[in-house]
Amino acid sequence: MTDEQLLLDAAKAEEEGVTSEHNQYTALLIRRYMPMIKAKAYCFKNSCVECDDLVSEGFLGLLSAIRSYNPEKGSFAAFASACISNKMRSAAKSSANSLLSMPLDESFLEEISDGNPATEDLIILKEQNNEMLKQVDELLSEREREVFYLYISAYSYTQIAEKLGISTKAVDNAITRAKAKLRNCFKDMEQ
Repeated sequence: MTDEQLLLDAAKAEEEGVTSEHNQYTALLIRRYMPMIKAKAYCFKNSCVECDDLVSEGFLGLLSAIRSYNPEKGSFAAFASACISNKMRSAAKSSANSLLSMPLDESFLEEISDGNPATEDLIILKEQNNEMLKQVDELLSEREREVFYLYISAYSYTQIAEKLGISTKAVDNAITRAKAKLRNCFKDMEQ
């Protein structure tokens, strides 16, 4: 039975009020996609998020895909994969941002062990992040900054458009301009 057929049967069972059948079809989909979720979590293993937490996030992404899948927009496998990856990526970004925003005051520096390469990497990463954010703020227009920050926070073009009250085409144009400006700036910095 294909994923799409399982989803159709689950929807039909839900409409008829047969929750046991609906749950059975959903459970089959979950069993099919758990290996993919675990593999994707392993791929994010260098992030600041524990593997188990990433599996949980991936599971939530799969459930979201099951609830919101539209068969007219393509295969379920591709949609589920994107939902799972986006949820994990969002969790990894959120975790990294919270680490980068930690204050580097004296008490924090006393708590960390001397010579720990991970600590040195964190401090360097924080400094590089601050420098890049400064460059972004200087280079981009106000609209481009708004769109860019929402974009890197894992908002879709549609969500950005709704949040800012502009068209998705305006979002696309702002992201294209922002990417071009940043690409040129960072290319110049490398030379």
